[in-house]
Amino acid sequence: MDQETGSITSKPKRRRPRRRRSRSKAVSPAEAAPLTPVDAAARQFEIRQLRPEQTQVIDAVLEGRDVLMVLPTGFGKSACYQVPSLLLQQPVVMISPLKALLKDQEAKLLERNLPVVRLDGAVRGKKRVEALEQIKAGGPMLVMTTPETLATTDTSEALRQARVSLVAIDEAHCLSEWGHDFRPAYLRLGSRMEAFGSPPMLALTATATQRVRDGIIKSLRMRDPKVVASSPHRSNLAFEVLPCEEGVRARVMLRLVKRLRRPGIVYCATRREVDMVYAWLRRFGIPAHRYHAGMPAAERNVEQEQFMRGGHRTVMVATNAFGLGIDKPDIRYILHYQSPASLEQYVQEAGRGGRDGAKANCIVLPDAADRRIHEALLSRSRLRPDQLYRMGSALAAWSQDEKVPGLEALALSAEVGPRVAMALVAKIEEAGLIYFENDEIRFTDPSIDLEEATRALAGQFETLRTQDGRRLDALGQYFGTDQCRAQFLSNYFGEDMEEACGLCDICRGNPARPASFFAAHTAPDRPKRKTSSSRRGKRTGRRKKKATAKNVRVAKAPARKLEVSQDAGGDALGDRPARKRRGRRRRRRPRRRPDGSPEAAPEAAPEA
Repeated sequence: MDQETGSITSKPKRRRPRRRRSRSKAVSPAEAAPLTPVDAAARQFEIRQLRPEQTQVIDAVLEGRDVLMVLPTGFGKSACYQVPSLLLQQPVVMISPLKALLKDQEAKLLERNLPVVRLDGAVRGKKRVEALEQIKAGGPMLVMTTPETLATTDTSEALRQARVSLVAIDEAHCLSEWGHDFRPAYLRLGSRMEAFGSPPMLALTATATQRVRDGIIKSLRMRDPKVVASSPHRSNLAFEVLPCEEGVRARVMLRLVKRLRRPGIVYCATRREVDMVYAWLRRFGIPAHRYHAGMPAAERNVEQEQFMRGGHRTVMVATNAFGLGIDKPDIRYILHYQSPASLEQYVQEAGRGGRDGAKANCIVLPDAADRRIHEALLSRSRLRPDQLYRMGSALAAWSQDEKVPGLEALALSAEVGPRVAMALVAKIEEAGLIYFENDEIRFTDPSIDLEEATRALAGQFETLRTQDGRRLDALGQYFGTDQCRAQFLSNYFGEDMEEACGLCDICRGNPARPASFFAAHTAPDRPKRKTSSSRRGKRTGRRKKKATAKNVRVAKAPARKLEVSQDAGGDALGDRPARKRRGRRRRRRPRRRPDGSPEAAPEAAPEA
């Protein structure tokens, strides 16, 4: 019944929801078949299906073979040692130069309740003792460490007792970059494996030419390794080269950063350029972070954490010190403000974009002056022949005295730094002239003239410098090629790519940019800071307004009066000088009697 009219209304009929017919989901034959142990282990890492290259690598390491894996960034190289860590009965050791990568992988594995132990310089005290005890107990687990921590006595002893089943070396291309500015501890990994019983080895890298592959195999002393390689190109990367002179490069960079989708990374060759580009971006209101080795470690960590947050559309300005091991899938562009040092470095850095499968732009803004910068940087990082000669003389002196030196004592004798000494000793050890035993340097054959033998190694230094020049030449050829850039990169790394990518600037016809693209920018106005008077109450504001109105009224007075007042030392408000006018009280006129004479002043009170 309707309460207002009193009439009886019929209730609307409720429609019953239709029952959806249960449709059986089509199951592929691969999913319907029972899972293999490898697939079951991969499911624990939330991997539905392994790539063919991953399957080849995992099957080979489970058979006990040495493997060299060269796959692009984002192809899941970490699964090739994580999955075997659940299937092998003894620990799998993963060696990486990146502490941030170790910490990130440890957190993800612990969330899945998988056995993992992290051991690096940040693990100390009670936690370090517990980690070493867990390693000594053995069993299926993944042990993640750094080259420097692996060289410590307690870590080596724990791994020796655990009987390592597999050793995985991440970023293995660093073995060919043996300049002392990086990680010379990498060079001794091959000799250290003998202390663990020479277990099977898995070398992982994203880029490696045939020469680099041969260097990795030789340095790690791998035995007939299986090489699994693929083209370094990913189909979602759009390569582009936009030559710019130094005068317009900053304009082009700003215009690209404004137009391209964020987040993105802008790489620079030097720390000075990082600070400069970072200041430009902030000046134009672009949310940016910076990262280089000259910053304090705490500040670098904060900048990296802010950039890595999900959903933050910011820009990271950094040197090549940033990016190794980062796992941010939604990076939309990689912009090189200055050209990189080599195509190997370029492919490594460009591969950090578009790991989610969506399109990512990889743009370089080269200038002819960039080569001189890289030549200067490489000359400082490479070892010099005179350093090798001093090291050979020091070794010969210790051998004649029949004494066994340590690395620090040898560095003092050769008058070189500890990092340079470690790199030199690694090359001399690779030549078979010396070997390490209990962190002491021993001589393979005391009768050998070490001074002459070490001088013979100086030719390798010149070879490395020649190779540096060839890398820079190849980079220049990439900038000026009319071939599909993805095909050029694949051919450089020894892989065949039949079809063009269709995304690079060459495949798109290399469209010309309009003249406005290189025009200067207009910097936005800086917001005015509020003064103390504007932060006061309304009463102060009214006073200021009245004073302003008074100024206007006086300004309309005859010009003759203003001229007189200014000549007399006054201001525009009257005849009284401005200096005396401010803050002075008005004097009272003396009172006068009816006859016109002034009243007498009151007498002062007598002193007590």
